[in-house]
Amino acid sequence: MMIDILLKSKTIIKAESVSEVPSDLDFFIMHFLDYSQSDLNYLTEKFNLDFSIMKNYEDIEISSHFLEDDNQAAFHFSIPYYNADKKLIEEPYFIIICEDGLFLFSSSSMDKYINDIYPNKAGLLHKATDIRSLFNFQFAFISDYYADITENLSRKIKLLANSILIEKDISSHEMDIITRFNFNNLLIKELLIETTRVFRLYIKSSWEQKMDIRSEVKDELNDLTVVSDYIQFNFDRLDDLRENVSNKIDLEQNHIFKTLTVVTVCISLPTFIAGVYGMNFNNMPETNSAYGYPIILIIMILSAMLPFLYFKKKKWL
Repeated sequence: MMIDILLKSKTIIKAESVSEVPSDLDFFIMHFLDYSQSDLNYLTEKFNLDFSIMKNYEDIEISSHFLEDDNQAAFHFSIPYYNADKKLIEEPYFIIICEDGLFLFSSSSMDKYINDIYPNKAGLLHKATDIRSLFNFQFAFISDYYADITENLSRKIKLLANSILIEKDISSHEMDIITRFNFNNLLIKELLIETTRVFRLYIKSSWEQKMDIRSEVKDELNDLTVVSDYIQFNFDRLDDLRENVSNKIDLEQNHIFKTLTVVTVCISLPTFIAGVYGMNFNNMPETNSAYGYPIILIIMILSAMLPFLYFKKKKWL
């Protein structure tokens, strides 16, 4: 585990356990990565924090996303991100604000991913001057994050669309990619709805009267609405791509079936003739003719060529 602490002096210190955290810190933020129950017990004893929101955060009830009392306001956000296997997953991200400061809880893998794509995040935190601006930064950052991850997926979908429209040979692989993108888009949409819900709950809360960032949060809600429109556009484009790929696969299969039909006809007629004259009946005049063999051979060749020319004229080949 790791604890990142942003002091009011704008200095960042790190600790590997709560035992290394000085008791008289004047801080803005404590960020706990891969936190344990002992960390939560420490915070409960020292700052009187309530971690009820972490117990049933997978439920859909309001209490699993936003809880407040006179001492604190607790938030649960489900954040989508790409893990080491490039697979989009979700993990919980908790924010608790009280009079002492701001407390963040997440996994180290998600934090690493976010720091990799936002290397200047620490610099933005340093610009904050008080707990109010840092608290508002969390809402703004989450909103921007959803915009960026949606834009990233939109870019991938656009590249796939261009590839499908240009390439002639389409396989089930492209359909698998579309299915994966559709799942990613659906996951982002679901988590975006939850995030919007938390934002709206906060606006109505009593803690908003203390922080007074209603107008800023409403701006972020407007931005999330625009992001939601982009997500819907992704759904529409993926549906079009799925239909396009299905049509191309159907056309390729039809071409294959036509080719097999032509081959079957071209082979079946000569085979039929060969079968007839392979019966070896006694009364078969052609077998006694001096020109019987070349005549039958020519007929067999013509019976194969004529269907071929016919189907070629019909543009089956």
